[in-house]
Amino acid sequence: MGLLDGLGRHLGGVLAPLFDEAVLHRIGPDGIASDTPVRARRDGVREATEEPGLPGRLVRMTVLTPSLPPNPDDEITLAGIRHRIVAVETDPAGSHALIQGRPL
Repeated sequence: MGLLDGLGRHLGGVLAPLFDEAVLHRIGPDGIASDTPVRARRDGVREATEEPGLPGRLVRMTVLTPSLPPNPDDEITLAGIRHRIVAVETDPAGSHALIQGRPL
């Protein structure tokens, strides 16, 4: 996987200008968030079943992952809107993650 890891980081760097600035809020075990700047792009919005405290819209985003990919405990702010991440699919090469989030 070492070759794929290097390739993923290279591809992420090449694609970065096509993505917008975003902030990944990594939620630590103590519940405190640490902010990490990332590049992301919104791929679509669809209506989904509402959950307590969260609206029914489900936003799909592609996030370039320079280090560890996000996880469902994290949140992301893109275009001034903060989203709670509810699902993450990672790229085997490590260049990006496909996430689904709900606006807070």
